Amino acid sequence: MSTQEPAGKQANSGRTNNRSTRNTSIDVAKLAGVSQATVSRAFNPSSKMSPETRRKVLDAAEALKYAPDAIARSLISNSTNIVAVIMQNPMNPFYAKALTKLSIQLRSFGKQILYFYLDDPDNLHEIINQVLQYRVDGVIITSVSLTSNLADICFDFGVPVVLFNRHTNSPQVQAVCCDNIQAGRDCADYFFMKGYRKFAFIGGYDKVSTSHDRKTGFLARLKERGIQNAKVYHSEFAYEAGQEAFRHLIKDMGTPPEAIFCASDLICAGVMDSARFEYHYRIPEDIAMIGFDDIQLASYASYNMTSFVQPMDEMIAKICELIMAPEKNNIQPNLTLFPCTLITRSTA
Repeated sequence: MSTQEPAGKQANSGRTNNRSTRNTSIDVAKLAGVSQATVSRAFNPSSKMSPETRRKVLDAAEALKYAPDAIARSLISNSTNIVAVIMQNPMNPFYAKALTKLSIQLRSFGKQILYFYLDDPDNLHEIINQVLQYRVDGVIITSVSLTSNLADICFDFGVPVVLFNRHTNSPQVQAVCCDNIQAGRDCADYFFMKGYRKFAFIGGYDKVSTSHDRKTGFLARLKERGIQNAKVYHSEFAYEAGQEAFRHLIKDMGTPPEAIFCASDLICAGVMDSARFEYHYRIPEDIAMIGFDDIQLASYASYNMTSFVQPMDEMIAKICELIMAPEKNNIQPNLTLFPCTLITRSTA
């Protein structure tokens, strides 16, 4: 009687276990004619090495189908070279662009991004606990603020935390923002220079530092100029929120303000479309508008929006500096502010 191997065993009989025959950095060093240490440095983008030597090592590694073991390296160096990025609204063009630039900049330092999506700010504690399990070298938090309690937890783990486009009162956390208060003041001055005297502000949630600071600067400067009755509306940083806010504004005021400062371009786009297509107002003849962030949409001909632009490249560079050299953080101010620039187009 003939016998047959079990199907599972038969299926595996032709395989070879590549894991047991992997080439090592020693093999790569021999083929490339360099030291094992040189092989290790060749895979670190931030290490100094001639392009010829790096190319020779990488070619040898490719020929041998070799890739460095990041886990083993992290155990030896006590560094994973991973930076966690926690983001609440990745669909916002401003933050999508920031994530791309962060990834490129950190990769130039030999770091990789591990992205965590935050569906609800109330879940930040849970996300932070997950982040720390990965032994990350740093944490960058965008579009949401951090409580002092969570900051202390990260500090106890020796993990530097940097807030981007948000700030907090915690002494353990570095924050990188544009000067939103000054931008609000500049917006008020620009509107005044144009002759407008009846104003409204439409922002995101007031507990969000960026929206709060933009509103604070705007209203403070208006008050200094004798205006104290500007209408204020808060909602989300979203197109639909801008539409809804403008409807409420017209319902409350009867007639529209002469000028509206919106805390983001997405809000401003919603306000513009509601004003133009639902109420048939002309922009800027009937209502002038200024947005914030200068996302790509702002420059489209259908909007041609006057907007504040943040110096994102400089801000990203500062964030990476704080992540790469956390030992210097205790001698730096907790909040680093960058000036904004008003890009004037046809809406104001």
